[in-house]
Amino acid sequence: MREDSGDMWIYPKMRSKLISWNIGKFIFLSKSIFWHILFIYPNKEEMVLAFLRILQPNCKTPFMNSSYKNFLLVILTCLVIFSCKQEKKSETSPEIEQKAATAVLARTRYTIGDSISIGFSQPVAQFQVMWNGNIVSGAEQVSDSVIIKAVSEKTGWKQLIVNGTTKSNETFADTLSVELLSDISPKEMTYSVLSSYPHQKTSFTEGLEFYKGELYESTGENGKSLLLKIDLKTGATIKSVPLTDQYFGEGLTIFNDKIYQLTWTTGVGFRYNMDFTLDKTFTYYTQGWGMTHTDSSIIMGDGSNKLYYFNAEFQKTGELEVYDNKGPVLKINELEYVDGYVFANIWETDKIIQIDLATGKVVGSMDMKNIIPGEVDQTGSSVLNGIAYQPFENAFYITGKNWPTLFKIKVSGAAKKKSKTIALK
Repeated sequence: MREDSGDMWIYPKMRSKLISWNIGKFIFLSKSIFWHILFIYPNKEEMVLAFLRILQPNCKTPFMNSSYKNFLLVILTCLVIFSCKQEKKSETSPEIEQKAATAVLARTRYTIGDSISIGFSQPVAQFQVMWNGNIVSGAEQVSDSVIIKAVSEKTGWKQLIVNGTTKSNETFADTLSVELLSDISPKEMTYSVLSSYPHQKTSFTEGLEFYKGELYESTGENGKSLLLKIDLKTGATIKSVPLTDQYFGEGLTIFNDKIYQLTWTTGVGFRYNMDFTLDKTFTYYTQGWGMTHTDSSIIMGDGSNKLYYFNAEFQKTGELEVYDNKGPVLKINELEYVDGYVFANIWETDKIIQIDLATGKVVGSMDMKNIIPGEVDQTGSSVLNGIAYQPFENAFYITGKNWPTLFKIKVSGAAKKKSKTIALK
């Protein structure tokens, strides 16, 4: 609070509360006065005058024409009627009790292909089960429960709706949620180092991508974030654009001849022309982490186990939940799309995973701890981050935050599609 001309200054919220309290008090007093005066002064004019003398005790004879008197009388009557209705509503509206669920689950987490047991809290005469919007036929009933198969191509949270009638003739409709884990263990991938190149130790790498044979990089940290075009053989900067100090640069991708760059927590991204001039800004409602693209969509991560799909105008078109056989895979960071899969760094680990975009399943995992340069402080923030793929070489380029080296590697044991597919939205 502050003082102003001797009067106490009141915060707007507090002032509005006082106003609301005074209005309520006025209605209550007006109603009481109205009924009291009505019995003492049956004459309309005398009643209004009496009411005004109560409100204005210093005014002995308030001036009023007949229209003004009628207006005041109408206002008084409306106030009383409104107040009575509100009281009647509060007296006749009992609290709605929450009905206990008839269909229940003993647990919510299952693996794809598991049997899900749905229990009933009371005897059921008939029921219907819907799994992810489809009616389940041939559900097996065992005693006071029913068994269905957790059939799904994709991992993640699914909806289970059970409705029917109990033996006491009560209808029920319960919506349950089930979390599905991957039914496969990630295959161990291996790699071999083909060559290495210089990398700027000042670059806090957040995004790395080749486009038409040229290497682009996005770096982070407030006051140090850049969009860079890099000479692969020397590590030198060919072109750069700094972000203002308020932005912490994150992932980047190049889609339809436009460069997209995320920021971490500000919810603002930048789209550039290939000459690094700013084309537009865009917004999103999560944190910005890694980014890549398919032939038709941009894919972005937010540090959770979700990947989000966007069109060229950065309008969201879908999402995918990522799981392995142990649970949701969190801290998904830098991304690189290759033939129906996304290869991703997992923040604060030395691991790269391979995600099947058709299912959300983690199908491969690769331990990269042996590639970390000896001079890198592994107890700090200089973690593995940065994956770029060169299709014509069938090679990956790997680096980390503030690493002095960029490695060219060949990956073995990665899953492959039978034919080239475009990621599902």
